[in-house]
Amino acid sequence: MKIIETAIDKYKKLHIKDKIKLLVAFTLTLVVLISVPTFAWFSQQKQIATMAKVDSPAKLSLKAGAREDIINFKMAGIDVTKGNSKDFVFCVEGEDISFYNIQLAHTTNINFTYTIYQAKEAETGVEYVRASDSNPVYYQKAGKPLSGDFVNDKYDEKSGRNVGNTQYEDQSYKNGTNPDQRQKFAEPLYWQTDPAIEANDDDYDADDDERSFINYYVLEVTWGNDVKNDKETDMVYLTAQVSK
Repeated sequence: MKIIETAIDKYKKLHIKDKIKLLVAFTLTLVVLISVPTFAWFSQQKQIATMAKVDSPAKLSLKAGAREDIINFKMAGIDVTKGNSKDFVFCVEGEDISFYNIQLAHTTNINFTYTIYQAKEAETGVEYVRASDSNPVYYQKAGKPLSGDFVNDKYDEKSGRNVGNTQYEDQSYKNGTNPDQRQKFAEPLYWQTDPAIEANDDDYDADDDERSFINYYVLEVTWGNDVKNDKETDMVYLTAQVSK
């Protein structure tokens, strides 16, 4: 107590400027004493965050060629007087998944056949014109077409082609629409890869925690001499699904 009283007496005898300096020095010392454990806590949390492995959710997306947005994947303007096939490039991009499926659905107003091939970027082949700079990129079909099965097909004797059956009518038409009133070629035909596709990339790095990949594909549309430019229209849907 005597030490404290002596210090107080000395403080009272100090000049006003010396009192201010002493108070500032005391305050800075207090801030340092408080901030040291605070910075130590932040440092510890940073180390924990660095060491902890974040289990991010799987990502899977469809894109056009050259990894451009899927909005640039366009199939309009097929002229059946120019050959018997036309190719379109798309890709599947993802992270942290092992297998996935590609699903193709389309109406059958036009007697087109759709086939999907894996593809690799090359110097020549199927041309894809980038929307970003109008420069072409080329892809070569790799190997045989993807294997898969239709899940709702039936043979229509009158037209001589496969069309979609009404297996999914309950899911598509829940308002009580009579299926007999729907045009048969408007019933979507569903196809899916089988077996599932392994998600891999030639540039895949086994040490990459994100396990990212990019797989390119060519969707080939073919037709016979019976198909004419008669202004018929089909709707085509491409989807990708994570497979367990």
